[in-house]
Amino acid sequence: MDRVIICDDDVQSCRFLKIAFQNHQFEVEMVHTAQDCFAACRASSPHLLVTDLHLPDMDGSEMIQQLRQAQPALPIIAISGDSDEVLQAAWLNGANWVMRKPIVPGMLLETARHLITSRAPPA
Repeated sequence: MDRVIICDDDVQSCRFLKIAFQNHQFEVEMVHTAQDCFAACRASSPHLLVTDLHLPDMDGSEMIQQLRQAQPALPIIAISGDSDEVLQAAWLNGANWVMRKPIVPGMLLETARHLITSRAPPA
């Protein structure tokens, strides 16, 4: 089962995304801060990270940049309801994909599957 970490300080958004992923057979862990995200990524070796770009303890683009250095193969989808500049910064700091809120679950899940399978080592 593919493991996904969802990082968003908005608990409602986290729950919405968690349900969407669980309905498609993903194992999901929710975290709400960058520090919790770092710890979860170290502890559980996820197949994917979905993160908001506005976190209470760190800028999401900075978190992505640090994660990219620590876990270069981890697929990351950055989400935000903010400006194109914020999404572009996430892309430039290492996100594999960016999406604007509100999230369309089907598009998110299709993108997640694509990123996970394109990063999977050959059998």
